[in-house]
Amino acid sequence: MIRKALETDLENINKLGTQVIDNFVNTYNIGAYIHNNKYIILVSEKNQVLNGMLIVYHNIDCYELEIIVVDQNYRNQGVGTNLLKYFEENYLVLGDEIFLEVASNNNTAYNLYTKFGFEIINIRKKYYGENDAYIMKKVMK
Repeated sequence: MIRKALETDLENINKLGTQVIDNFVNTYNIGAYIHNNKYIILVSEKNQVLNGMLIVYHNIDCYELEIIVVDQNYRNQGVGTNLLKYFEENYLVLGDEIFLEVASNNNTAYNLYTKFGFEIINIRKKYYGENDAYIMKKVMK
């Protein structure tokens, strides 16, 4: 089941986030994001266990996909795909633009984004230490 995040999800979202970013709690102020209508936070649950999340910032004229996290025990089971598909089907309309940034060595994420039609529009050299950052964009058709 995919749904919008609630304040009661805060602890589980932060636990999930720290699986991929050590300082997730300091990087993302999820409590504030939940109450800010510019952020869309979707969570995925299976058997009442939070197994994935997607955070998108709705900028003035576009969307910025900030992060997709899938619990390590649920990876390669379509959770990230389902979150992104749900977001596109329920929040976007024709012509909407979505931007994201992904590390060049994050093949799993890169493959997901290209599967959804995102294209590289710029590269930030050595942005992640030895790895570049791909700036990607998709226009909803």
